[in-house]
Amino acid sequence: MASEQLGELFGRIHAGLRRGLKRGALLSEPSMLALHHRLRKLNPKQLTHRAISETRFVVIDTETTGFKAYAGDEICSIALIELQGLEATGREFSTLINPGRKIPASSTAIHHISDVDVKDAPVIEEVLLEVANFIDESVIVGHHIGFDIRFLNRILQKELLCRLKHPWLDTMLLYLASAGRVGHYTLEEVADFAGVEIHQRHTARGDAQASAEVFMRLAGRLIKFDKPVQKLIDRQYELGHF
Repeated sequence: MASEQLGELFGRIHAGLRRGLKRGALLSEPSMLALHHRLRKLNPKQLTHRAISETRFVVIDTETTGFKAYAGDEICSIALIELQGLEATGREFSTLINPGRKIPASSTAIHHISDVDVKDAPVIEEVLLEVANFIDESVIVGHHIGFDIRFLNRILQKELLCRLKHPWLDTMLLYLASAGRVGHYTLEEVADFAGVEIHQRHTARGDAQASAEVFMRLAGRLIKFDKPVQKLIDRQYELGHF
């Protein structure tokens, strides 16, 4: 076997071993236990009652091995971008993730992440603390954000025995409210409506940046910045959705 193939094999074995933790095993680490308690104690109402201008938002995007969070698919890239009110702070986090399984060619064709790209990347458990600490007390934002939340909640439930309780805003639903439409729309379609140019489409960082720009523009059209976040959450449901 060639040295490259051996290296890839050992990398996958290592990822498998790193993933081979019992349910809730990370809670034995003091930092993870503290994070568990913080996530469990988070009060969503306190976040939604704040004025938009005083609220911390975190825009999230993930790339994955497939679409089924609870049927074997895993995160292979994640990006988070911080906004304070409707302005970017410049703080962000992004990384490739070793999913511990083969990335199907059909998924690589979309996001261009291959097994070779992630062989030396951390597994999600190794960056979970950093990801969750970045999210912290915030309102979560993203395009089709339910997809990203499902993947994060699966790993949080497995490793920390808790889930994200954070309020969220979906840029697609904000688009429906802004455009007076119903249906299912891609990030490209929504970005075009908002006048946002997407760079590096189907990368976690590129899509998170585009979603952040779309969010800031659509939120500005829908509501005044001194209004509470709950009013913006309500607006995303005004026209109903698919």
